[in-house]
Amino acid sequence: MLKNEYSKKKIERILQQDVEIPEKIENRIQDTYEQLGIGKKVAMKYTRKRRTWAAVAAVAVLAVGMSVVTLAASKFLSANLVENENSVKYDFQVDREKEAHKISVEATYIPEGYTLYGEDSPYGNKWHNEANGGALSVIPYNAADLDYLERTGAVDVMSYSKDSHLDTLEISGMKTDVFVNDSFYTDSEETVKRIYLFNEEYGYGIMVWSESDLPAEEIVKVAEGLKIEVLEETVPYMTDAELQDMEAYAKGCAKSYQTGVAADDIYAIGDEISDPNIMMEDGQQIDGTDDVRFTVQDAEILDALPLSEYPAENFASYDEVAPWMEEDGTLKPHERYRYTIDEDGTESQDGVLETVKSKYVVVKMKAKNYSDVQSESNQIMGISIAPDLTTLIPREDGSCAYPADSFRSANEGYGMQWLSNNGSSFPIYYDDIYYTEGIERMKSAFFRPMSAGEEIEYTLVYVADEDQLDNLYLRIFAGGTNADGSAITTPYVRISE
Repeated sequence: MLKNEYSKKKIERILQQDVEIPEKIENRIQDTYEQLGIGKKVAMKYTRKRRTWAAVAAVAVLAVGMSVVTLAASKFLSANLVENENSVKYDFQVDREKEAHKISVEATYIPEGYTLYGEDSPYGNKWHNEANGGALSVIPYNAADLDYLERTGAVDVMSYSKDSHLDTLEISGMKTDVFVNDSFYTDSEETVKRIYLFNEEYGYGIMVWSESDLPAEEIVKVAEGLKIEVLEETVPYMTDAELQDMEAYAKGCAKSYQTGVAADDIYAIGDEISDPNIMMEDGQQIDGTDDVRFTVQDAEILDALPLSEYPAENFASYDEVAPWMEEDGTLKPHERYRYTIDEDGTESQDGVLETVKSKYVVVKMKAKNYSDVQSESNQIMGISIAPDLTTLIPREDGSCAYPADSFRSANEGYGMQWLSNNGSSFPIYYDDIYYTEGIERMKSAFFRPMSAGEEIEYTLVYVADEDQLDNLYLRIFAGGTNADGSAITTPYVRISE
């Protein structure tokens, strides 16, 4: 049995599937994750009952525009809080005539019980408290980072309610603001603390972030103990051409969302489906790739999942599922936030809290590797054998629209839905788990090596809310996004009757 030593919300970063997007834009997006203090390849970070990050490519959809620098000759950076009716947000102006230097930050004071973990850990370069699950991180912003946030509109994510703005201080000559928000989760006693420090003379900023039960005074002590060094190494500012590329990409994403899924990409139970984007050249499969094809053999909805038929050892993490199961195997009600999505695919900032019931979706699958040779990546990492469960809205012409709503769990310990790309869901159960131990199991429970010519049959179990059961689809391959923002063809299988 997998030892449950990590809380669900701390390992969401591990479980996310990467979106296939252009390298240049991907690099900028990942940089922005870190700049905003939400970690690399994280799909979500939350503040008080609000979504602050909608999806992996959200930064590319944000409004873009050039900032006009109107700074005093001696000033490198202007960092100001701008008040709106009920909120405050940052406005940055950077003198791009001055070189942006990397900065080094060392925390000399860390609260007792917090240990720094590396990038490859579930905590992604954060301090973590094993006893209570608290997290703490220190994120530096050089001048190029701040300029990028402002020019792309990503700085809008750094918007908080006036009530959360606890104090304005000065630490080591730096302008300092303290924010405290309730946890996104309705059943969490933790709060999210953010302390922003800005050095306007040298053009940099720092955020100290914590989601924990620590008092704000402890986070201030962390900020007061920071050892900061401006390095000789410089970093480039975002160019106008890069900005234009991101804007074009955002427009392409919006157009793809409006188009939806073509009728030719909708399949039925029993159809064998091959990867439409398998690497081919002159009609032949390129060496080093795998031609694995999938067939959904059957799908059914169950009210209960008896452990006599679905043993605990086949759950990816039974310790996370068990608290949500009644003694008879049915699922307990849970809370979720519903967000509306506009015609461009942009989600609303505020979610509506709902209490809902859910059921199990049991899927019988077959996979066959038609390749003559097993690829090296297949041998080392295995093949993803679990499609994502998602919803689509059928149109009269056979095509499908993307749904007008998205969902996120409002319960801290609930992780059975919505953790994959675009709010899709991973399965919770696989009856042929290959990677069975520790972190490897957490990362790769739904992967397995498949030798050339090998065929396997297996069972997956998903969870879906009762009001979504009429429009369930399985996304067989990950798909992705082209350089212009258009969608890469992705096959779906309709499993709802």
